[in-house]
Amino acid sequence: MEVYKPIVLQCISLLCLLVFFIFSKLKRSTSLKAISLFFILIFVLSVFINRDYSANIDLPLYMDFYKYNVVFKDIFVSKTAWKGDYIFFALMPISHLMGLAQEDYITFQLILSIGLTFLAYFYFFKESRALMFLALFYMLNSSSFYLIQGNVIRQGLSSSLLLLSLCVLPGIQTNLLKFMAFFSHKGSVFSFLTGFLKLKNRVRAIILVLGLLAGYFSLFVLLLKLLPLPQFVITKLEFYSTFERASSNSIIKLGLLLLFNLLFLLFRNRDKNYEKAYSLFFSFSLAALLFFRFDGMFSRLILYTDIFVPILTVGVIQQFSTKSNRVIASAIGITFSMVYSVYVFNHESILFNMGKYFSV
Repeated sequence: MEVYKPIVLQCISLLCLLVFFIFSKLKRSTSLKAISLFFILIFVLSVFINRDYSANIDLPLYMDFYKYNVVFKDIFVSKTAWKGDYIFFALMPISHLMGLAQEDYITFQLILSIGLTFLAYFYFFKESRALMFLALFYMLNSSSFYLIQGNVIRQGLSSSLLLLSLCVLPGIQTNLLKFMAFFSHKGSVFSFLTGFLKLKNRVRAIILVLGLLAGYFSLFVLLLKLLPLPQFVITKLEFYSTFERASSNSIIKLGLLLLFNLLFLLFRNRDKNYEKAYSLFFSFSLAALLFFRFDGMFSRLILYTDIFVPILTVGVIQQFSTKSNRVIASAIGITFSMVYSVYVFNHESILFNMGKYFSV
């Protein structure tokens, strides 16, 4: 295995780490932090848009759909209407109005969703902007960011909207962003479980164990088969139950999911904004565990849990009362992230989604 094959990606994550160290010493530099974030965003966007969009799976499909969604009524009557992801597909008529070609539409979509993600980070860490760069370091070392923005861009847009929901007032604004996320990618429907899962830690742990058992031993699958489900739902479940594209990594993903759930249960930051992030993380974790045997669904739901891990990891570090403990926790987190990045940036899925343009 060659270490750090896509060296461009690794350099950007290390840049975030360097900026974090610099701004940890510079307390009053709000404008400089914003400028630094903007330039890092430009670097990240340059990575995502300077590649061959036809080289993976989903992007060519969206470029094909682009010719069927020319005006707004098309998103309800064209061959894409059955998906119901109306907000995502509404970007296609907007792109047509702007006179964009199909590849330019993908570029527009990526600029929007990745830009919204960075905007969410900027507002979430408004009280401690230096930590924003540490969270970005964690995010850019995760394969999930490159999968949802490099290929499954419906989920990329949905994820950015869920991150934005952490930065607004609870209630109407939060639910509006959740609905927008749902109509961008239906997998985000589990974000609405947060209102029903306000539980004590012990109860959460028990629910996760039951979810793990029900999903791992296919008990949840058996329960679903007993329900009078519509035929299109049954067909979808049958498809996902035999979906094996990501199966080789499922045990690793499951292990990491359980590890982060244990970490956040033991060292959770009780700040209200971190609690919103944790509620979403817990909801998607439970859904992922229940659908473990439906590998295609499990892999997509894992991506939804992963988008909250960088923020929650920073929350764990921040909640320690003494500086020495925060330094130790930061060192552990950075070391773990660096080690994991060696696996991430050498994995075939990253080269597949981002293209061999980044190999050396």
